[in-house]
Amino acid sequence: MHEKILKSTKTLLLIFSFIIIAGISSYTSLPREADPDISLPVIYVSLSHIGISPDDSERLLIKPMEKELKKIEGVKQMSTTSYLGGGNVILEFDAGFNSEKALNDVRVKVDNVKNKLPEETKEPKVSEVNLSRFPVLTVAISGKIEPRLLIEISKNISNTIEGLSEILEVKIIGEREREIEVLVDPVTVKAYGLTTSNVIESLRKENILIPAGTLSNQSGSFNIRIPSLFEDRNDLLNLPIQSNAESSIKLGKIATIVDSFKRPMGYARNNGENAIILEISKRTGENIIFTIDKIKKVVLQQVKKSNKIVKVEFFQDESLSINSMISDLENNVILAILLVLIIVIFWMGLHSAVLVCVSIPGSFLLSMVFLSLFNVTINVVVLFSLILSVGILIDGAIIVVEYANRRLSEKDNLGSIFYLSAKKMARPVIASTLTTLAAFFPLIFWPGVAGEFMFYLPITLLTILSSSLVMALIFIPMLGNLVSFRIKYNQNFKTLSLLETGNLSEIKGIQLIYLNFLKSCLNYPYKIIFSTIILLLSIQFVYMKIGKGFEFFPPIEPDYAEVVIHARGNLSLEDKDVIIKRVEKYVLKNKNISNIYSKIGNVKGERRDGSEDIVGSIKLEFVNWKDRPKAKSILNALEKEFKTIAGVVIEIIEKKDGPPKDKDIDIELSNASKEMLLKDTKSLIRFLKMQSWTRNIDDGLSVPGVDWELIVDRSQADKYQIDLIKVGNVIQMLTHGLKISDFMPENSDEEVDVVVKFKKDFQTLDELDRIEIESPNGPVSLSSFVQRNPVKKVGKINRVNSLRSVNIRLDVKDGLVANSKVKEIKNWLENNEDINSNIMFRGQEEDQEEAKQFLIKAFFVSIFLILIILVATFENYYYCFIILTSVIMSTIGVMIGLVVTQQPFGVIMSGIGVIALAGIVVNNNIVLLDTFKTIKKTSLNIPEAILRTSVQRLRPVLLTTLTTFFGLLPMAMGLNINFLNQQISLGSPSSQWWLQLSNAIVFGVIFSFVLTLIVTPCLILVGERLFNQSRKI
Repeated sequence: MHEKILKSTKTLLLIFSFIIIAGISSYTSLPREADPDISLPVIYVSLSHIGISPDDSERLLIKPMEKELKKIEGVKQMSTTSYLGGGNVILEFDAGFNSEKALNDVRVKVDNVKNKLPEETKEPKVSEVNLSRFPVLTVAISGKIEPRLLIEISKNISNTIEGLSEILEVKIIGEREREIEVLVDPVTVKAYGLTTSNVIESLRKENILIPAGTLSNQSGSFNIRIPSLFEDRNDLLNLPIQSNAESSIKLGKIATIVDSFKRPMGYARNNGENAIILEISKRTGENIIFTIDKIKKVVLQQVKKSNKIVKVEFFQDESLSINSMISDLENNVILAILLVLIIVIFWMGLHSAVLVCVSIPGSFLLSMVFLSLFNVTINVVVLFSLILSVGILIDGAIIVVEYANRRLSEKDNLGSIFYLSAKKMARPVIASTLTTLAAFFPLIFWPGVAGEFMFYLPITLLTILSSSLVMALIFIPMLGNLVSFRIKYNQNFKTLSLLETGNLSEIKGIQLIYLNFLKSCLNYPYKIIFSTIILLLSIQFVYMKIGKGFEFFPPIEPDYAEVVIHARGNLSLEDKDVIIKRVEKYVLKNKNISNIYSKIGNVKGERRDGSEDIVGSIKLEFVNWKDRPKAKSILNALEKEFKTIAGVVIEIIEKKDGPPKDKDIDIELSNASKEMLLKDTKSLIRFLKMQSWTRNIDDGLSVPGVDWELIVDRSQADKYQIDLIKVGNVIQMLTHGLKISDFMPENSDEEVDVVVKFKKDFQTLDELDRIEIESPNGPVSLSSFVQRNPVKKVGKINRVNSLRSVNIRLDVKDGLVANSKVKEIKNWLENNEDINSNIMFRGQEEDQEEAKQFLIKAFFVSIFLILIILVATFENYYYCFIILTSVIMSTIGVMIGLVVTQQPFGVIMSGIGVIALAGIVVNNNIVLLDTFKTIKKTSLNIPEAILRTSVQRLRPVLLTTLTTFFGLLPMAMGLNINFLNQQISLGSPSSQWWLQLSNAIVFGVIFSFVLTLIVTPCLILVGERLFNQSRKI
């Protein structure tokens, strides 16, 4: 069947042409994005109730919600936060959760609780957290125009962008909501003999929709209208508050009506100017490059239409990074092909080299066709997988072409030489490819966030390696047959002929050197094997002593960073703004920063996460990495300048690629007793602050401050016949305002709140003592039955799984590995018997442990699958033992590489590198053992069969080693050559993604080369001797 397919040359040529055309088309049309669109197993429930205290939020909002939500199936952890003005619930689900079902379950439970919440609580919001919701582009809109006009222009731009089919969400940051303020002067009210209650009641009785209906009689049918809603500001000014026969007191006489904005909780600025920020997220699977181009065109068109002087700036453009990565991929593929071409030309000649190198673009393009059928996007993980495969996918082609050359050395029929080669080498090539596929197959089942993020790696590798098998056994032989008439017999073929059946003593060159060295080694096989085992154990011990430990994900040179400013005290928004401006001054003068945008306070559109003492943050975008020093040195320089700012703590956070994470270490303490929790938290914080390696410690405790508690003497209030509702109304007029009604202005598509407040001059603590409330016996001063006491400020209240909790988050200093420091903390906790709270390590440590446990399991599952394939191929358990021993021994090279480069073992990247290395090592050993089986049948003795096998396999093993080595060497060095622009760069951010993995394979494959050609022959010899002795017995 195989031979029949190979002889259908015209059909195969047509199919090959189709693969090339379809592959190029698929590659250019596949959507591009920076990170894979993954659904994080997290659902967020947000609750809002203006003015509610954290204690009341916990009791009235959070606890009823917890009671209902914990009934949902599949919830791994439920954490909640109560704060001034509301609260939130974060539900973390088990890996592999059904997001649609989980969302529906949460919405049903939230609907069940809504009736139990206070009337003034706003509709709870339920949202899913996934990477597609993270912005791909940020737009800053600023200008020296009226704020309302700037907001209107920003909303028009936002609505137009959201109208694009590719857009999921546009988040407006820094927008202020419109509000009609009725500013009451309490002195004027008193002068007219009125109270604030009169004003409130009069406003509440108005602005009511009266659907009068239709009047039908003998004269006809008439619609009756009663204009009773506020239409404009004049309707409010002319509203009568109190009237008699002679006159009436209208609202305009005692209050000022202002068409304004709600009191801001925060501001947004771009490069030091007040701005509206649009954070734009695309839909899953949409092409990031085309989408961002479309957004930019739409924004510029809208700005042009507005005819206003508005400045628009684009930043945090994710399409730039994905373009850079795609360029690096294409250049790496070209460089790999050139390096492979040079190596194979040197060993096998030009025509053979061309045939081998055709398999690289051929496999890539065929895999693109399959990937397009699975709706896979071109993202950083897919690009990474394609580059990883460059050195692996040509192994099959090398084996087939090399065997064809050997047959040519015997002057076989040129017309069928490649058909014979494909047929003869089919079993070892299929077995070696299957073992490589088996090495990556378990990664498909990787759980958790890291697993979802890296899911595209095994899918891409399985596709491309399967494509390389098709290329090696079908298309390369077909193309080889077409050009075989041009391959002429030369002097190199004489050596190949000697290796087949000739006298080995007549060979020359590197084969002779290797032959003599291997003869010496075979005289002492036990010593060689024992030395290798000692080396394996020794290198593990050495790494444990002087190695850099473990890290979750490799550090990548960032394009962005964030400056987070912490300050404590009862700071007003104006105070916070002054602090941020002082920090901005240092950032704006730095020439290595292209753009900054600042958030002061709690900006509308932002979630209320993070430490309680954060007064604002500044996001920085660096200039191109080629035109600036390393981000670390820029941020260190800023850090020194920030130290001159007194009274603040400034934290600098670099943007980290890979699976989402917060700080290096996240420690969660929980306890039913809040007193015990506070004691344990303070004890742990004291320990951490004493350590020299800690930085950016977020203690998770409430910020010191003062709240004012108003104690109502209910008995005294009852004497005056004043209820708590009246008291609450008056106090709200002093604080954020009392919403009375709302109306829809002609120039707005949203309802605007009508809010009653005291004028700003009267919004003071002293005014609390002077406010008068209407009673049946006349006005009564609030101070007559209300006592004002200062109390300790209550900040956020955190809970996890219905227990009070605190999260301590921190970073470790540069150059240190978080994993080793976690062990120090755990040791301290184990030796400290005074700690009674439950303690869990969350965030990166939790993900790292989960990934480590899975990769260990995946390694052994891979070994088991490889074992099945090997037993089916050889039907010999000892051969399988030899190959599996080689896999374990190959880790020596990886560990040597880590010690030499002084790099930590990357749980993700180095772990995958070890699995990839297993596939490569198995491939070489399969072909060597398969050749030995064939030669052993005709050989006079075992040592001679081993020598002939090993010398025969020297060239293909050396070729596959060198092609893998040089294919990945540029990545291991961080080298990138841009052939189009004729530029060479070293250490580009995109190359840092695969530095750990390529280092693991580069060092591992060099050692596995020695392993295959020295240790494996010794293992074969020992095994054959033992089996021969057992047969004699």
